Amino acid sequence: MDLINIIETLGIPVAVAFVLGYGCLFLMKFITGKLTDDLTQKHERLEKMQIGLIESNNKFTQAIVKNNAEVHTQLVTLIDIVTKLLQERKNGYGRHNKNN
Repeated sequence: MDLINIIETLGIPVAVAFVLGYGCLFLMKFITGKLTDDLTQKHERLEKMQIGLIESNNKFTQAIVKNNAEVHTQLVTLIDIVTKLLQERKNGYGRHNKNN
């Protein structure tokens, strides 16, 4: 069937509605395809950024744990030194003895 026979058989309003429907369908497919491709690219980009942020967070967490361990070691050493100094002072081994 050619276009003129369709118009003669169905009428102009039905033919126009058919053409507009086909145009809308074509437009939706075009927009959806382009939008899907664009969203896929953005999703991949965001996924890479997220992976990078997680890796950075893990590195910082490891650095903090290492730093906390070093601070703990230094704190224990400082407590030992202060305890020894207080023990010496209590036992009379300080700088000056009051009896002398």
